[in-house]
Amino acid sequence: MHLSVGTVKYSHLAAFEKHLEQAAKVQLSRVFLVVSSCSYERKKIAERIAAAIRVKEKEIHLQIGEGRELEEQIDDLNTSSLLSGVQVVFLDGIDKLKKNGLSLLAEYIAKPSPFAYLVLGAGSGKGLSDLYAKGKKELIACDLSEEKPWDKKDRLKRAIADIAQKAGLRLNGDAAEHLLENVGPTLPGLEQEMIKLITYVGERKEITLQDVHALCAAEKSTSLWQLAEAIVWRDSPPKTDGDLDLSSLLPLLAQLRTQLQQGMTLAVLIERGCPPGDIAHYLPTMKHEKFAPIAKKRRSGFFKRALELLFEVELMAKNSSFDPALILDLFVAKITLLKRYYAPPAISQSPR
Repeated sequence: MHLSVGTVKYSHLAAFEKHLEQAAKVQLSRVFLVVSSCSYERKKIAERIAAAIRVKEKEIHLQIGEGRELEEQIDDLNTSSLLSGVQVVFLDGIDKLKKNGLSLLAEYIAKPSPFAYLVLGAGSGKGLSDLYAKGKKELIACDLSEEKPWDKKDRLKRAIADIAQKAGLRLNGDAAEHLLENVGPTLPGLEQEMIKLITYVGERKEITLQDVHALCAAEKSTSLWQLAEAIVWRDSPPKTDGDLDLSSLLPLLAQLRTQLQQGMTLAVLIERGCPPGDIAHYLPTMKHEKFAPIAKKRRSGFFKRALELLFEVELMAKNSSFDPALILDLFVAKITLLKRYYAPPAISQSPR
């Protein structure tokens, strides 16, 4: 927990949940802020806040604040309703609001409605300093944007172990570790795999590493391999998924590394004059006939520099709160420029 000029900011989800449990029995804040790069996690935490409010208020009316003007939503918060339960409004993505929108929120947070609750969600804490300053009396924040990778890993392990426990199962430690490494450290992907695993094990009481190997992520690996191949070998960048999350990005980066390493090997073999018939010995799983003309044109320097760029992007993915889709777009843009540098398109000249 971090105290900032009166504002209570929790940087660990477990500590925040403990606060909710205790405060629900005494006095809950009227304004909460959840900061996480994962929109799914923000929604899940908002649901936990709503559950704590329900303990306190018994009957609530939860409203997702989408598709309406901010002024109208604030007016609703300030209007008491005799017909429905206590109003709880969840406004997500406030870090994308313009300055005047953030100012409106800051004014409300300084003196929130005494008969409603406001839950805010943000992908990043940048630009929210005014909200913290104005909300020093009422704002309670759960900010996971600077969560250390090892803390996040431990938290997600506990989360999937809890999912197994609720189904009456034990999740083997090796199985949990493999899920984190291969599915990625994001809750949506892990929950999806856990649902499949719970069904798969049937009457058994434990989810093992063998179960994970047998079931998880086979289809995802195929589609990611195809996308990685397109990113590395096509001249023009392929269309990428704007909703990409970390559970897909990390395996995709691994596929990109494999493609680039194979390309590097192929380019070096060509530069050394290796006969085409012998290349299959070094690259038995690669369709080298298809890619040899491209590797010859770009040369080994392209693949070496692309691997360096990939390493930089992997560090960013694992150690920052940047949006995964944005990280992939950055890599695709850089590698596209690199292709043009090492193999510029031919310029046709009109006869004079």
